Amino acid sequence: MCIRDGSAAAPSGPAGRGTAAPMRSGVTVTGGAASAAAKTAPGDFSAGDKVAHAKWGVGTVVAIKGSGNDTELQIAFPAPVGVKRLLAGFAPITKVTDGE
Repeated sequence: MCIRDGSAAAPSGPAGRGTAAPMRSGVTVTGGAASAAAKTAPGDFSAGDKVAHAKWGVGTVVAIKGSGNDTELQIAFPAPVGVKRLLAGFAPITKVTDGE
């Protein structure tokens, strides 16, 4: 590739075929570590609490076993999902407050 202004251009994509995705700046990360910081602590749940899960929607905590990171929550989600057993320390859930 020849550039007239004297600067060199790096090939894009595999073998320079122009298939690379464009670079974006100012992108906000909505998953991973950013989401983990916003999660509710394992001990903050009680039976009857409403929780939100990104994939399964809003459910209700029906039972709690254990403590700390080993806290297991049984959460009833709307049909067709049903009741799921999740570890509070690892599950991608947040407590839903009255204003949400």
